[in-house]
Amino acid sequence: MFSRFIHAATYCIGICWSVGAFSQAGDTPSLALHEVLERALAHSAQVRKARWEREATTLRISEQQRRGWLPQIQLSASADYVPALPTTFLPATLFGGAEGTYTAATLGQPWQMFAAVRVEQPLFDESARRLTTAATLVTTLQDLLVQQSEEEVIFQTTNLFYQVLQTRALLKALDAHQRQMEALERTVRVQVSSGSAVPTDLQRVQVALAGLKARRQELESGIEALLQGIQFVCGIPFSQPIALVETRKDTAQWMALPAVATEQTTTYRLLNSRLSLLRAQERSARAQGWPKLGLYAQAGILSQRTDARFAASEGRWYPLGLIGLRLDWPLLNGYRHRQQVSALRLEARKSEEEREYFTQLRQLEQLQARSQWENARRTLYVREQGVELARKLVGQTQLIFQENKASLSDLLAAQTALAEAETQYEQQVFTCRLAEVKWLKAAGQLRILLDK
Repeated sequence: MFSRFIHAATYCIGICWSVGAFSQAGDTPSLALHEVLERALAHSAQVRKARWEREATTLRISEQQRRGWLPQIQLSASADYVPALPTTFLPATLFGGAEGTYTAATLGQPWQMFAAVRVEQPLFDESARRLTTAATLVTTLQDLLVQQSEEEVIFQTTNLFYQVLQTRALLKALDAHQRQMEALERTVRVQVSSGSAVPTDLQRVQVALAGLKARRQELESGIEALLQGIQFVCGIPFSQPIALVETRKDTAQWMALPAVATEQTTTYRLLNSRLSLLRAQERSARAQGWPKLGLYAQAGILSQRTDARFAASEGRWYPLGLIGLRLDWPLLNGYRHRQQVSALRLEARKSEEEREYFTQLRQLEQLQARSQWENARRTLYVREQGVELARKLVGQTQLIFQENKASLSDLLAAQTALAEAETQYEQQVFTCRLAEVKWLKAAGQLRILLDK
């Protein structure tokens, strides 16, 4: 019965707000929680940034994979003028000279042009091969980052949504109390006119009424700021008024939802993927000390002249072609290589420690969230009884006051007690909702808020 009362009270608050407070704005859209969350996810810069980073990472991985295994083709051309040609010494016997002597010879012509095409095909690169598994891990990691960003937006927006409803409910309770105080002011004013009350009594009522009006202004300012926050996260123009309504009649079932296994949560999978990626990078770094084998081929033409007229018909072009295997084996690159491997190993240990810490922290978060929800419901039951008692006290005090058997101070005290009791009750209603949302976060079930 108590649970049904909670849901009925919450539903009535949303209905009263949407119908009463915003009935004057015919073009004011009424947004339920799932609609606000959908708009927030579509407009969130945080989520868009994560998605763009995922696309950029996919492009980088694709480029690295192609560069590691596809042939690379390079076209180069150069035109040089060599005013001082290199000189070498050749055996004089080549020119009819005496044996054992050498003749100075100048090689080449001052004007030289060279054009070539070089093709390189990697054949064996263990470091690149070990990084192929990292491509899948990086893609998974980026997908999980997008999911994590979406969950953060859902949690933050939901809290903001219920803070708006909570503050609006407080304003509704304050308005009801203000109307009672205004009625009391009229009564006391009549009594002062008839001489059955003194002007001081009227001033005391007016002071209490002024305090309520000041408090109301504070709540209205708070609601305006919270609504602007909703408009900002949802991408709604600030000039467009909005109304938030609670369409869920029963949310106690949320607490009966089973918690997602720790290994299936987004944060755990994110940490686990990062750990796997670091280990793959460490294995790749170890393999950087292995030999690399590649095939290359080059074809080109060379022309040398005493002037720059390479297009002349008498110009001669000499072909150049070669093909071969290239073996690269870094033998003395140990310090930098060992430092890189050690850094990756430490990062992997750090990520593993973060994963274990998250597992323990999640258990604590679940225990605290459930305990907070249970305490909130018990407190709500106490607040409900307090409101009933305060209403009875106000009714009895009014009857006694009308019979001139109670003072105005007694009536003001009863009215203040009722206002405080109603305010605390309205606060507690949405405190229960916020506790439920915190539980959904701890249980890994936040996306159920997107359901209609």
